Amino acid sequence: MTDTTADGTDLTPREPRRGRSRNRRWVAGGIAVAVVVAIVVLVWNLFTGTLFFYNADEAVERRAELGDDRFTLQGSPIGCSITEGFRGDDPVVAFSIAFGGVPVDVVHYGDPAELFEGGVPVVLDGAWVEGTAPVEGFDGIADDGWHYASDRMRVKHDEDYINDEEYDERLADSDRQAEYADEVCGL
Repeated sequence: MTDTTADGTDLTPREPRRGRSRNRRWVAGGIAVAVVVAIVVLVWNLFTGTLFFYNADEAVERRAELGDDRFTLQGSPIGCSITEGFRGDDPVVAFSIAFGGVPVDVVHYGDPAELFEGGVPVVLDGAWVEGTAPVEGFDGIADDGWHYASDRMRVKHDEDYINDEEYDERLADSDRQAEYADEVCGL
């Protein structure tokens, strides 16, 4: 008996090909590794990506423990301190903010927020930097050998004025901030 057909096709039984199970194991292993990596990255970002929010007085008080870690800083810019400049071709604005009667010198790298002006509270993301602010013409009100280097600024304006239990306290605090700014600027 011949294992060929009339046209010459070989019909001899062959060894079966290896199954795809080896490839499937690699794919399953790759997916498992990708899931583990994704979970590790997510957990890492949750623990290291957190920005802590401090008012200017709290940030100064905790300067040593904050070191050069990023955090969010809030305060009201003191109008007479605002100095605009450039670092190369990039805009820079230096100013002092205050909260609780404690000033902080700030250097913001990039364009300031659209509604940025003296007396209107800002929220900044950045970190402490030891040394004077590197903006020509800016003397700083805090002038304590430190400045806050910011790369993100937000100003919040809205029309929602809600009269709640804390309204009078917030209004009085705002008036104290304005008085402090006027005093510092000699107004």
